[in-house]
Amino acid sequence: MWSQGGSQPSAGGVNSSSATVSKMTVLQILPCSVSQLLSASKVSSDTFALCDLEFNQVSVVGVVRELAPFVKYVQYCLDDMTGPPLTVRQWVNSEDCTPLVFASPGSYVKVIGSLRSSTGERSLQAKHIRVITDLNEITSHMLEVVHAHMQIFKKKFDVNMNITAVPSEDLPSVQGQVLHVIRRGSVRDIGIGYKELQSQLDFLSLRDIKSSLTSLMDKGFVYHTIDENHFKSTDR
Repeated sequence: MWSQGGSQPSAGGVNSSSATVSKMTVLQILPCSVSQLLSASKVSSDTFALCDLEFNQVSVVGVVRELAPFVKYVQYCLDDMTGPPLTVRQWVNSEDCTPLVFASPGSYVKVIGSLRSSTGERSLQAKHIRVITDLNEITSHMLEVVHAHMQIFKKKFDVNMNITAVPSEDLPSVQGQVLHVIRRGSVRDIGIGYKELQSQLDFLSLRDIKSSLTSLMDKGFVYHTIDENHFKSTDR
């Protein structure tokens, strides 16, 4: 998670050794997608940036595609389907007698660590890897990614994390009505379902509702949550 007060991660996580101070906020752990890490600009040997925000520690959720144990570290191939798989290395602490538990291929994991770049290849130096048993955490993580970046940059993003510039007050009236109902339903984690949306907008035709949804998603105001029939606004 991210916070402006530098809060500690939840129990079982990894404490940050230092928080990155930027122009905009103080972060400990920034939720990210693999595609964002691969496209982030390099500021220094161990610091990267998204837009104007420098970061150090990040959290990523994905499925383990491959596992390769070495003498000093374990190497994973992590895939979250947003881009090419990312190499994750978890180093073995010889001073720690706690046995290292491997995450087997095919399992979903949450990784907290620092982005590194060597010989042109990006990798994640893991400080903590936890196997995910509740698949709802996958959806929750992607929502955290969108929400964190919206709060940090104070801008709207589409589902691919591209910045959108269309103000909501400039939307056509029908799209504005659809967005208003979705915003009210966005207080719930799963957002609002299509049937409930249709019920509250029974004065609109199905064609108008569907076309408005398509347009709102294209402009970055709305995104899918648990499936293609549930929607949430990007500013909630």
